[in-house]
Amino acid sequence: LKRRILFEEIPSGREYLTPIIEAMRDNLMVEITYQSFWRDEPSTFVVEPYCVKVFRQRWYVVAYNEHYQSVRTYALDRIQNLITTEQTFEYPTNFNPQEYFDTCFGVTVNEDSQIETVRLKVTKDQANYLRSLPLHYTQRETETYNDYCIFEYRLKPSFELKQELLRYGQTIEVLAPQSFRDEIAQDAIAMYHKYTAQK
Repeated sequence: LKRRILFEEIPSGREYLTPIIEAMRDNLMVEITYQSFWRDEPSTFVVEPYCVKVFRQRWYVVAYNEHYQSVRTYALDRIQNLITTEQTFEYPTNFNPQEYFDTCFGVTVNEDSQIETVRLKVTKDQANYLRSLPLHYTQRETETYNDYCIFEYRLKPSFELKQELLRYGQTIEVLAPQSFRDEIAQDAIAMYHKYTAQK
C-alpha cells in the first residue's frame, strides 16, 4: 500500500538530519556552515544540537550557540556543510523541547516578546476547520453565533503566525491585540494596492 499512502515531501536538508540526530544522541557539538536568508555570505560556527523539529516541509535544529550565548533555530536546508566534532556538551536538564515551543506558532521563539491573548473572529465554515485542527494547543472557542465564532489563544504573536492568518484571507479577522491587528491590516492594505495598481 505504500504508493497509496502519501506524506508531505520535505524537499531538502535531509542529508544533515541523520548526523545531527547522531550528534544529539552522543552529545557532540557540530560545526555548521550556514547561509541565512538575511545575510550575503555564509558563516561557520559550532553549536550544541538540542532537538529537531519539522515545520512547513522544512527540518530545523534547535541548538545552543556559544558565540551568541543563546538557543537558536537553524533550517537544515540552509546548512551548506556540517562536521561532527569530538567535543562533547552536557544537555541541559531544564531544557524541554515541547515547552520551548509552547508559547509560539511555528519555529521562531522570541524570548523578548510577551505572551498575549490573540482573539480571532472566524466565519462559520472556517471555524469547522479550526475545531478539527487547532492552530495552537491553547485554542478556545469563547463565543459561537450563527455566522461566526470567536477563538482565543495564549501565545506570542509572530511573523509566522501573521503569515498563517493571512493565508485564510477574509475568513479570519484578528480582533486583538490591537498591535497585531494593525500589522495584519497594513499587510492587507499593501496587498490590495499591489493588486489594484495600474500596470
